[in-house]
Amino acid sequence: AKQPEGIVTVLETISADFAKMQSQSNAQESSDQEAFEEEMKSCAIEKSRRTKEAEMKSQEKKRVTEKLASMTASRKSVAGEKEATEQYLTDLAPACFDGSSTYVERKEARDKEIVSLKEAQVLLQDAFKEKAADAPAPASADALPTGFLARRKGQSSQQVLVAK
Repeated sequence: AKQPEGIVTVLETISADFAKMQSQSNAQESSDQEAFEEEMKSCAIEKSRRTKEAEMKSQEKKRVTEKLASMTASRKSVAGEKEATEQYLTDLAPACFDGSSTYVERKEARDKEIVSLKEAQVLLQDAFKEKAADAPAPASADALPTGFLARRKGQSSQQVLVAK
């Protein structure tokens, strides 16, 4: 006969509760193990993604740093050129903008200089004509006056003309 609240009944109840709790714990443990493994996979994937992202960002940083250095050097070069150009403009300003003479005055001065040079050319040509007319005629081919090029080659001007 069974005792409703006997030790055996209590032990059987405890044993049944224990088996139920053990099966629930085993099921929970296997479920937790699967969740843990899934979480570890997703963490590994996330870690590799972030590692790759960090590599890409460091390469981009390196590229940007190199570009920055290149542009900084280029900027220094361009700034130097700009400064030289501005200095040149500053140097030209007195002569070009604030000049003591106008365009008309400079043109007149150039025209006078050209006229003077033409007069000098005519005077020089006339001087050589007078000198040639005053000189006596040569007696022989060896006594002919020698030109500049003929003198360099050791020939008289008559010999140069004959050779042509």
